[in-house]
Amino acid sequence: MTNKLIKRSAISRRKNLLNALDKAFNELECFTDWKTGTPENLEYDCCSTCVPGNPHLENADNYVAYNIQDKEGYRQAYKENKDNTTWDGYPESHVGEYIYLQHRGKSHASYKLLIGTLKQHGITTEWNWSSDIKLKVYLTKYAHFN
Repeated sequence: MTNKLIKRSAISRRKNLLNALDKAFNELECFTDWKTGTPENLEYDCCSTCVPGNPHLENADNYVAYNIQDKEGYRQAYKENKDNTTWDGYPESHVGEYIYLQHRGKSHASYKLLIGTLKQHGITTEWNWSSDIKLKVYLTKYAHFN
């Protein structure tokens, strides 16, 4: 009976944010001038300062990436969603998975392409169009919680 429960929960969570990002990043790399990076494919990936110096992204006009610290933040949010977390005795809720993405784009049109591609893969982007602020992305099915 336990195996059936595991399979059902796996089916109900067919697509998580990192899988959706991998697919979106693959499409961006193959069909656009956006370069992408994850801790799995970047040489320098420990923090926000290191990522732009990565040889894969260094000379790119357009890039979007996340680093190890961003991935750890994602894992923490994912864990808090599964657990009943309290902060100073009050229940804390972080419904939905999210991760922050570093970016550099050369134009408004290139950002529209990035955001549109993410949206096609079920990812919603929360951002104020400032190059100083990371993109907060989450699965669209959680949009009403954020």
